[in-house]
Amino acid sequence: MVWPKRKIQLVASSAAPGIDGVRAVLNGIQLEFSEVEPATEDLSREFSESWFEKPFDCTPSSPPEELGIATEWVFWPEEKPDDFWREKALELGVNQQSIQSFIHNILDDELIIPLSEPMVFLDGRPLLGHLLNGAGFEPTILWLTTDGKWKFERRQGLHWLIPESWLADLVEENLLKRGTVQVEKKATWVVRETGIDFYREQEGLKFLGQMPRWLEPTEEQVVCQDIAMCIDLGVSWLDIRLALSSLWKSQIMTDNLRWNKDDFGWNARACGERLPAGPPEYVEDWWAR
Repeated sequence: MVWPKRKIQLVASSAAPGIDGVRAVLNGIQLEFSEVEPATEDLSREFSESWFEKPFDCTPSSPPEELGIATEWVFWPEEKPDDFWREKALELGVNQQSIQSFIHNILDDELIIPLSEPMVFLDGRPLLGHLLNGAGFEPTILWLTTDGKWKFERRQGLHWLIPESWLADLVEENLLKRGTVQVEKKATWVVRETGIDFYREQEGLKFLGQMPRWLEPTEEQVVCQDIAMCIDLGVSWLDIRLALSSLWKSQIMTDNLRWNKDDFGWNARACGERLPAGPPEYVEDWWAR
């Protein structure tokens, strides 16, 4: 026996919120699907009993032969669950489920990291995805671009990065709690006039490194949160630096070395600019990494 190839019949309004993100996911995982608009109230009963005897242009559907190909029908939430297309799914004997259950099944075995919004982008990707990909995590990413288009990038890593708002609309709360990556938040940062210092709680605060202030001040908080998330997930400071190196190509590595002597530090090539310094255990030797 040869099992039919899986194909989804998506019954949803083309204007449904989040539908473009669903399309992006389906295309990204290469799951074949077709779409039909939900039947209007006037048509749902008119053609329910003698549907196959009516001319095609009288129905709000695809041709009958195409409907029979679908192995599953996925419905967007509507006011009336017993509409025309649900009855046709029953007649055809195919499995039907809600869009929430469908997305639930796709994400059931995945590790989800919600992307906070608004996002910061680097090289066309959300910054968190760019950093994790540079560190070898190879996350799968769904995101809404700055010009309002949904993109989906499928990779082989364990993590899926998905916008919080899209998850809230399409994923049940219990799945979100169970599937969301839980990490112990140990990374922190301090914004200084000349740069941003990052630390990790490890028998006190351990200094990891410093980066220049972010180019766009309104994005700086999100950037720090994304970097802290990477540190909590186990990304090394060196990988973070390398992933961000394209932003500061004119600087050399010694620009951000921390020196600790006589309770204060000096920044190389900064005209003797004085930096706040902590106890020696806060300082990590760059050249030793």
